[in-house]
Amino acid sequence: MNHSTTERRRTLSGAVCAIFGLLAAGAASAEPPMWRVAGPHATVSIFGVVPPSMVGDAKWKTPALERATMAAQEVWFEAPLGLPGPITAIRLMSTLTTQGWLPDGQKLSAKLSPDAAARLARVAGKAGVTMEKIDRMKPWRADVELALARKEGTLKPGAVEQYVISAAKSAPRHGFDNMEEDLKDIVSAPPNEQIANLERALSRYENPAENHRYAEAWVAGDLNWVEKNRADPMRIDAPTIYQRLRVDRPRRWVDQIAKMAQGSRNVLVVVEIANLVGPDGVPALLRKRGMTVEGP
Repeated sequence: MNHSTTERRRTLSGAVCAIFGLLAAGAASAEPPMWRVAGPHATVSIFGVVPPSMVGDAKWKTPALERATMAAQEVWFEAPLGLPGPITAIRLMSTLTTQGWLPDGQKLSAKLSPDAAARLARVAGKAGVTMEKIDRMKPWRADVELALARKEGTLKPGAVEQYVISAAKSAPRHGFDNMEEDLKDIVSAPPNEQIANLERALSRYENPAENHRYAEAWVAGDLNWVEKNRADPMRIDAPTIYQRLRVDRPRRWVDQIAKMAQGSRNVLVVVEIANLVGPDGVPALLRKRGMTVEGP
C-alpha cells in the first residue's frame, strides 16, 4: 500500500469519525428547550411544555430545568393552577350554560364534515357523553365538554408543573391569563373557525399517536415540527383564534417578561411549547424588542 492510499484512508476515517461525533453530540443535546433572558439583576428562564395529558413518560427533567427551578424566586404559568374562585366559577358556568347551545332545530353533527360527524359520535361515546346532548352544543362548547370528559381539560397540574411547584415551593406562583379571558376568545370566534378547531381536536382524540408525536418533538427540541403541526394548522384554518391565542396572548406575556427581566428576582416561566415557536412565539417577540435571549 502506497503512502497516498494510506493518507486517503486516514482522511476518510477521520471524516467518518467526525460525522459520528457530530451526530452523537446532536443526540446528546436533544432535550426540551429552555430560553434565558438576562437582565441587570434578574434572570427569566422560559421552559416549554406540552399539555399534561400528553406528557406520559417523556424524559423532560433536564439539568437546565432543575437549575432554573431551584433558583426561581417567582414562577409563572399560563393561568393559575387549581380550581377557580367561586365568583369566577359562577361566571364560567354561566357562559357554558347560557351561550353554549345551538338554536332549536340545529344539530352540531350537521355542521361537520361526514367524517368528523362520525368521529364526534365515536369520541363522545367513549367519553361517556350522549350524542343527544353534544349534538345540541355549539362547536366550542362541545370541544370543552369532550376535553373535560376525557380529563384533558383538568385543572390539576401535570407532571412538569407538579415538579416545579414542589421544587420551588417557597416561590410565589402566578398566571399570565385567566380562564375567563381564554374562554371569551374562543366563544366569540367565527363559527367556521370553531368547527375547524373541533374537527382537529376530534382527529387528535382518535389518534393517540399524534399526541405521542407532539411529546416526542417536545423532548427532542424539534421546534420545526411543533410549529408546522401545532401552530401552522390553527393559523391557516382558524386565523381569528390564532391571532387571539397565539399572537395577542404571547405579546401580553412579553410585556410582563420584559418587566421581570428589569427586576431583581429570578423567574421561571412555564408555558405550552406552541407559544414559544415561530415568528409569533415569545422568544422571537422578545428578540424583536432588542432583548438578548439565549436558546434556540
